[in-house]
Amino acid sequence: MGLGTALDTAISGLRGTQAGIGVISQNVANVGTAGYVRRSVSNVDTNAGRNVGVGNPNVQRLLDRIVQHQLWQETSGAAYTATRAEAFAGLDQLYGAPGSATALDSMFSTFTSSLQALRNDPSSYTNRTAVLNSASQLANRLRTVSEGVQTLRNQAEAGIGNAVGRVNELLDSLTNVNARIVNGEASSGNADLRDQRERIVSELSQYLEIRTQEQPSGAITITAASGTQLFDGRPTVRFEFDQRSALGPNAQWSTDPAQRGVGTIVARDLSGNGFDAIANNTFRSGEIGALLELRDKTLVQAQAQLDEIAAQLASALSDREVAGTAATAGAATGFDVDLNGLKAGNTVTLDYKVTPGRQTQRYTFVRVDSAASLPLPASAQGDANNRVIGIDFSGGPASVAAQMQAAVGPGFTISNTGSVLRIVDDGAAGTRDVVGLIARPTQDSLTGGTAELPFFVDSGRANGAYTGSYEGGAQSVGFASRIVVNPNLVSDPKSLVLLTPTTPQGDTTRPQFLLDRLTSSQRSFTNATGFDGSGATSSMTMANFVQRVVAGQGQASAAAQRLDEGQQVALAAVQSRFLEDAQVNVDQEMSTLIELQSAYAANARVISTVKELLDVLLRL
Repeated sequence: MGLGTALDTAISGLRGTQAGIGVISQNVANVGTAGYVRRSVSNVDTNAGRNVGVGNPNVQRLLDRIVQHQLWQETSGAAYTATRAEAFAGLDQLYGAPGSATALDSMFSTFTSSLQALRNDPSSYTNRTAVLNSASQLANRLRTVSEGVQTLRNQAEAGIGNAVGRVNELLDSLTNVNARIVNGEASSGNADLRDQRERIVSELSQYLEIRTQEQPSGAITITAASGTQLFDGRPTVRFEFDQRSALGPNAQWSTDPAQRGVGTIVARDLSGNGFDAIANNTFRSGEIGALLELRDKTLVQAQAQLDEIAAQLASALSDREVAGTAATAGAATGFDVDLNGLKAGNTVTLDYKVTPGRQTQRYTFVRVDSAASLPLPASAQGDANNRVIGIDFSGGPASVAAQMQAAVGPGFTISNTGSVLRIVDDGAAGTRDVVGLIARPTQDSLTGGTAELPFFVDSGRANGAYTGSYEGGAQSVGFASRIVVNPNLVSDPKSLVLLTPTTPQGDTTRPQFLLDRLTSSQRSFTNATGFDGSGATSSMTMANFVQRVVAGQGQASAAAQRLDEGQQVALAAVQSRFLEDAQVNVDQEMSTLIELQSAYAANARVISTVKELLDVLLRL
């Protein structure tokens, strides 16, 4: 090796070590910088003619791309579970801890205890006042929780709007960074740009689950988990959200724009064509996915449970049960029942047994006063053992019987005599037997001569009795936000006892009836409550139902918290794996720096020696 070659080699070595020292200083300076990926310098040996030594140093970012993709997926999942857990915690706080003074079940228990005290001493003014006060507190609590649920839905709606706007901003910001990487800037600058791009992608993954792929050119493409392409050198879609304000219980999402009362997300491509990204299931995870689930499912179901409590509370105390009287028509047997007094929303139930097996099944006929109210909404549907059917009463009793006959088909014979409805079986052995026929008209007077009374009324419908009407929309939807104690009852507490003006002040009939309806009578609860994910109609007492709602909410909140804790652990594990390569370790950098300093000193010594030799040669 000649002196010139040795000198060239030493100089290239100095350049390489200088580059390495510069990268180490950059690493150490960015120890606490979020998204910074550790760099290293790879030196390429050259041996071409006289050019023996170290070639141009190449700055490399040290990361595991497979783990990085896993990290983005887990980030999306963690954002989803954290958003849900926070909302469930707020919902649980609204309901109150089971048994606490402000919990719904405690207030319901206080109400039934006051009724029990009234039953023991019906003539006591103090007991009557206590019943009205506890009932008012219960109704007020239902309204407060209902308002809280809708507040959470409004917060979710606003959160969706903010998140959609941020997703658009992130996709836009990728365009410039991606172009600069593709244009091939200097290696150190390229590494900084890749850090910047990955920080953007990481934040994007918080809002929705994404898939990324890097092209040979260095460009990146991004698609949603649903397959919708989001970015390919530039944003390929732009999301639009028509945010609504002041959501109420009736405001729900639908694929039909005419029925939709909340905002939807439209993905519009570069040609201006758009599709509903919610219907397309674009947002399966991430913060947006969680907010959509909360707004359109979780909180809607919470409202449905509250509305069911309010509706059952009102109906239990106001609906009379008019049992059918036995009737025969030849070999066929069944019942007659008078439909007089039924109001819009009131029901007639037909119970029958099917052989073999003798399983009891039911048809529930719901009165509507206009064909415009049919078909009944999905929330009114029953199940395989309880089919709920709307019947238009506007055409008179004969039309009512004909509609019911068409609904049940062969196997029954349905007829009428005036307002009296008759339903009998076909008289054949081994098929089906009618075992019950009950009409449930709502009592709308305080002194109608029966124990039932309109204790709770609908403040949104001129303080009218709750009948479950579907005229102009389902009365049950949002009823928890409108339920109040009947103002006429508040002004006349003696109606808690007096069935008629001549009823004795100490009569226990009505107090006992009210107490029994709430604590011991079995009632059917609709599938809208969604307990255990089941769509089946359930039967229990009002007291048990309220306890189940409160306890179920607490369990759901705990489950959401556990799920989030598990997801955060999974995220932390992937982050730890990612940082093993990508995170700057100062001790490691100092060790490498010592090695580079030694190499630098060695190359400098070579240069010094070559200089001395050249000086000797020049003096010869």
